[in-house]
Amino acid sequence: MQPTRSTKITLVAIASAAMLFAGCAKKVEVTPDTSSKPVTTSHHQTVSPVTTGAVEKPSSNAVYFAFDRSDLDAAARATLDGYAAWLNANSSVNITIEGNCDERGSREYNLALGQRRADSVRDYLSSRGVSAGRIDTVSFGEERPVCRGSGEACWAQNRRGDIVIR
Repeated sequence: MQPTRSTKITLVAIASAAMLFAGCAKKVEVTPDTSSKPVTTSHHQTVSPVTTGAVEKPSSNAVYFAFDRSDLDAAARATLDGYAAWLNANSSVNITIEGNCDERGSREYNLALGQRRADSVRDYLSSRGVSAGRIDTVSFGEERPVCRGSGEACWAQNRRGDIVIR
C-alpha cells in the first residue's frame, strides 16, 4: 500500500523535529564578560571572551561639506578620526566612500565634485593609518539625495561623503 501525501509530510515533520531536538541535547550558557578573565559556564566549560576591538564604531556614517568644496572641516575630521580608530582596530573591515552633491551645478560637474569629496575622505583616513587598499571611492554626484526639497537646509544634507561598510 502506498503512503499518502499527508502521511509523508507528517513523517518528514516528525523526523525533522527529532533531529532538531537531538542536536540541542547540550545547552551551554555563555555570558558576555568584558574582563580579561575566562568565563566559566554552568557546565564548567571555560570560554575566553571575544573582543572586537575596544573602539566603538562612530554613529554617523556621513561627513558633510560646504557648498562647492571638497575640503574637510573640523566636524568632518572629528568624525573621520573616530572612523580611523575603529577601522584600525577592525582590520578586516573594508569600506566604500560615496561622494554626493546637492542639485546645483551640471551633472558632470557634480560627478567630479562628488569624486573629489570621496577622495578627500579616503586620503584623510589613509593619513590616519587606514590602508588605502581597504577603501574604495565612488561618486554619485546629485543622483542620491537624502533630501529632495530645495533650499540651503536641504542642500546641506546632500553635500556629503557616505561611509559604507562592504
